[in-house]
Amino acid sequence: LSVDFLFFLYAFHAAISIRYWFAIDIAIRYRYRSYPAFPIASSDIDSDPEKTTITGCGFPR
Repeated sequence: LSVDFLFFLYAFHAAISIRYWFAIDIAIRYRYRSYPAFPIASSDIDSDPEKTTITGCGFPR
């Protein structure tokens, strides 16, 4: 009985850990999908207003 109970606890803990690792994997994938986009977006926002808003978009003269 004790071995079966320990095996049940191990299987239950494995199921919980698989759920936590699955959530962590989703969070890591979301971060790695967002991090390559944010430096590009921040560099475009930092570089574009100096160029496009003065020359093209902001003041079309």
